[in-house]
Amino acid sequence: MSLVTRLDIDNGELTVHLPWRWAMAARRRTVRLPLRFLGEVRVEPHWWRAVRPRPAPGYRFRPGRWCVGEIKHTRGRDFIALRAQGPALVVSTSGRQAPYTRLALSTVDPEADAASIRQVATHEKVEPIGVNFLAAWYIRVGTNGARKRPPRRDGRC
Repeated sequence: MSLVTRLDIDNGELTVHLPWRWAMAARRRTVRLPLRFLGEVRVEPHWWRAVRPRPAPGYRFRPGRWCVGEIKHTRGRDFIALRAQGPALVVSTSGRQAPYTRLALSTVDPEADAASIRQVATHEKVEPIGVNFLAAWYIRVGTNGARKRPPRRDGRC
């Protein structure tokens, strides 16, 4: 029996069902993502490219076999459930309220699953929430775009 995730799309949510071994390792049976946070959906031919650094405390793996759990990074956290062979389905999200920044999943047929997610997203007219990173940076830094320096003590500017 091969360990892969199963996807369901119902009531405006993408639900990922984990196999029982991965569910025990991840300490959850399902992962839910509202379709309004759906961003890019793609298939990554190499599973290891979908994994970002710094695993969170709930991250579990078996070297050369599988990895499942949360991975934290500067933009948020990812949920991964991957086998160490074959392509991976990568679902990127948008919006600050999204539970995860990205889902990386091993499925039976990632190309077909990606196509079905795209079809449902366009059928329900789900528009991704865009973020203007430049505007967000200006708000964080200040309106003039420059950080204030403390005055110099030697009399120079």
